[in-house]
Amino acid sequence: MARELAVNDTEEESTTDGDNDGLLLGRRSYLQMAGAAAAAAATGAGASGVASAAVSENNYNTVVNIAEAGADTSGNRTINSVLEDHLQNNTLVKFPKGTYKLAPFSKSGLKNFAMVAPNGATIVPDHSGGTTLISLSRAQGVHIEGFDVEQPGSTSSRVVFKATSGTNVLKNWRLLDRQDAGSEVGGAFLQCAGSDTVLTLENVDFSKGGLGMGVWVRPTIVGDYPDVGEVPELDPAGTLNFVNCDVSRWDHEGLYASAHSGPVNVIGGRYANSNIQQIRTGGPKAVVKGAEVVCDDKSHTPRDRNARGIWMKEGHEMLIEDCDIIMSDVGASSGAIVHGTEGGKMTVRNTRIKIDDNVKALKSRSPKSWPFRAVSMDSAPSSRRLVMENVSVTGTASGDEAILIYGRDGSELRNLCVEQNGSNQNGIQINGSSNVTLRDSTINVTGQATVFNSSNVNTANVSGSESCPTPNFDGRPVEYDGNTGGSTNESGLPNHVEVTGDGNYAFAASGEIKNAGKANLEKEDSIEAQTASGTVVNGGTDSYGFEGELNALDADDGVTVKLNGEAVNAADYPSVSRPNVIAISGDNGLASYEFTVDGELGVGPASAGTFNEEDNIHGATAEGATAGGRDAYSFSGNITQFRFTEGTATVYVNGQEVDPSELGSDTTDGGSTDDGSSDGSTDDGSTDDGSEEEGRGDTGGEEEVERDSDHPHLLVINGPSEGVTNYSVAVTGEIKHTDIVGTVDAEDEANGNKASGAVAGGIDAYLFSGDITQFNLSGSASVDLKKDYQQE
Repeated sequence: MARELAVNDTEEESTTDGDNDGLLLGRRSYLQMAGAAAAAAATGAGASGVASAAVSENNYNTVVNIAEAGADTSGNRTINSVLEDHLQNNTLVKFPKGTYKLAPFSKSGLKNFAMVAPNGATIVPDHSGGTTLISLSRAQGVHIEGFDVEQPGSTSSRVVFKATSGTNVLKNWRLLDRQDAGSEVGGAFLQCAGSDTVLTLENVDFSKGGLGMGVWVRPTIVGDYPDVGEVPELDPAGTLNFVNCDVSRWDHEGLYASAHSGPVNVIGGRYANSNIQQIRTGGPKAVVKGAEVVCDDKSHTPRDRNARGIWMKEGHEMLIEDCDIIMSDVGASSGAIVHGTEGGKMTVRNTRIKIDDNVKALKSRSPKSWPFRAVSMDSAPSSRRLVMENVSVTGTASGDEAILIYGRDGSELRNLCVEQNGSNQNGIQINGSSNVTLRDSTINVTGQATVFNSSNVNTANVSGSESCPTPNFDGRPVEYDGNTGGSTNESGLPNHVEVTGDGNYAFAASGEIKNAGKANLEKEDSIEAQTASGTVVNGGTDSYGFEGELNALDADDGVTVKLNGEAVNAADYPSVSRPNVIAISGDNGLASYEFTVDGELGVGPASAGTFNEEDNIHGATAEGATAGGRDAYSFSGNITQFRFTEGTATVYVNGQEVDPSELGSDTTDGGSTDDGSSDGSTDDGSTDDGSEEEGRGDTGGEEEVERDSDHPHLLVINGPSEGVTNYSVAVTGEIKHTDIVGTVDAEDEANGNKASGAVAGGIDAYLFSGDITQFNLSGSASVDLKKDYQQE
C-alpha cells in the first residue's frame, strides 16, 4: 500500500504578525452525546466513549464487514492489505468492536466511501510510515466514524483530510495519548475546496494535546502564500463545521481555521489551554456558537505565547453566540475575545465571560485599511463595526479595562452587564470611534465605568449596580442538525424575518436590515435605514436579515410573518408609522388620564397593554381610565401634554418609567445633538495599550459630595489635559450641578432633565434622579457613573 505523503501535507502558514506567537493547553472535557454516557461506560465504546450513529447501508453499493473479510481484530497484525482491497468508491467498510493495527495509508479521489465502527473500535497505529496515519486527498463524500486511536511515546496519528466535493465527515474520533511527535505535527490537517463541499468534524476529541497544532486548515489559495500586503487569489471554498469537539493543551495553537475562505461553523465543544488561541477563525461567515472556552492552567503553555480565547482574526461577517468563556490562570493574552485588525463586522451576543486574571474580556483592534494580506479574503469587508448584545463580563480582573474598542465606527453595545471587583478596574474604553451606541447596560467596576477618547458615543439607560450572570458549563453537546452552512438567511445578520402570503407589510428594527435573499428590492420591496416594507402576492415569500430587536410591525390579514422561524402577530408590536409606546399602569387604584401627541396616535401593541371601552382616541388626543390594569397606545412624534384627571398611575414610555409631570418636555425625543466630530485616533491596534489614556484622571473628593435623597446618582466627566470635550446628557428625572467634585463654568448648563457643557483639563459633575436616557460626548474624556452613590 502506498504510504507516501505530499510535500505540502505538513506545511504551515507563514506569517509576520507578531500576535501569532502564542500558545495554550487544557484539561479534559466531556463530549458525550446525550444519553450515551452510561452505555459507553458499560460497553467501552470508542471515540470519546460514544457509540456512533449508524451510517445507512442503503447509500452504498457494497457493504463489507472487515473482520469477516479477514482483518485481525486483536491488534497483533496490520489490516492494511484487507482494507486496501475495499478502498473503493460507493463502499461501506464496517469495523466490529475490537482492536485493529493500522499502518499509515493514503488515498486520493475516494467517492462515497465510509469506514465506521458502529459500536466503537480501537486503532493501534504501526508508525513505520511517518507522522500521518490517514491521508485523504480529493475526497468526495468520505465518512470516518467511531474510533479510539493510540499514539504512544513520540508518535503521531494525524489525519490529513482534503475534500473537494460532497459531504465529508470525521466523527467520534479520539486520540488516546498526548502527541509529542514535533511542533509541526497536529491532530488534523484539513482543506475544503469547492463552494458546495462540506467537511464536518463532529465529536472529535483532541483533548490530550501535544507539541503541535490541534487542527490546522489550509486555505484554497492559488499558488504560494502571498507576501505581506498582497491580496491572495482564491479558489472557491466549501463549508467547514466543527461540532462538539474538544481541542485542548496544544503547545502551538488550538483550532486554526482563519485561513479558510468559506463559511466556518464552530458549534459547541470545548477549547482550552492551548497557546496563541483556543479558536481562531474568519472567512466570509465565521460562527462560534455554544462553545466552552477555558484558560485556567497556564502550566500547559510554558512558552507563554499570547493565549487568546476566541480570535476572530479576519473575515467579513463574524458571530459569537451563546458561548461561555473563563480566563482564570493565563500568561500573556490579548483577551478572551479578540476582534482582529483584518476583521470585518463582528457580533457577540448571549455570551458570558469571566476574567480572574489581568486580561481583557474583549479587545476590538483598530481595523487595517484595504488592501491587506489575509489569506481567507479577496475583497474588503463592507462593515468593520462591533455589535455586542446580552453579554456579561464578571470576575476579579484588576488594573485594566473589561472592554477595549479602537476605531470601530458605528458600533452598538446593548444590554451589557459588566461587574468586576478587582482594584482599579475600568469598564468600557472606546478610542477613536464615531457614532457608537451604548445603551440599556450595567457597569459596576472599581475604576472608571466608561472612558471615551476621541469618540462620539450616544449612551442611554446605563446604570451602575447589578449582579451579572456567570459562565455555565453543563458538559452537554450542542444540538446540531447538519444545516449550519445552509441557512435560508443569506444576509449574514443574526435575525431573520420571513414574510409569506398575499398583501402588504412593513417592519422596523433597532439595527441594520439587509435582504436575506428573497426580497425584490428593485420593484415592490424596499429597505430605508432601519425600516423595510413590501408586498407579497399569491403565496410568495420575502425575507430579510436584521440586527437588534424587532421594534415595529405592520401586516395585512393575508400575510404571515415569521421571526427566526416562529410565527408572530403584528398586533403584538407597535405600528411602523407609530413606533413609540406609552403605557399607563393603574397599580394604585382608579386613575383617569388624558394626553396629546404632535404626531399620529393609535392603539398600542397587545403585549404592552389593553384598549377598553372606557378608553378613547380623538385625533392626536387620548383619554381613558385604568384600575389595576395597563392601557397602551402607540404614537409618533412627541407627547406634548399629559395629565391625570383622577388618581395617579405609573407611566412608561418605550419601556422606561417616566415622571408624568415631565411629559411634554421633549422626553420622547431621542435625537442626538452631538456634532459627530472627528475621532482623531492614532492607534493602529498593534499593541495591548494598557497604559494610562489621556483624559483618565482621579475624580477626587467624591466622599464630600452633599447628600441629596432627591438626586441620588452621581455623574462625573473628567476632561483631557489638552483640548476641549463637549457633552450633553438627558435623564428621566432631574439633573443639577454639584461643584464639590467639579466646577461650574459659563458653558455648562443644567435645566430640568437635561445638562450640557464642556471640559478642558477639569471635571464637571452632576447629581440626578431617574436613569440616563441619552449621553453624547465629542472629544476625549472619562465618564464615571455611580448609581445610588449618596444613599446611606
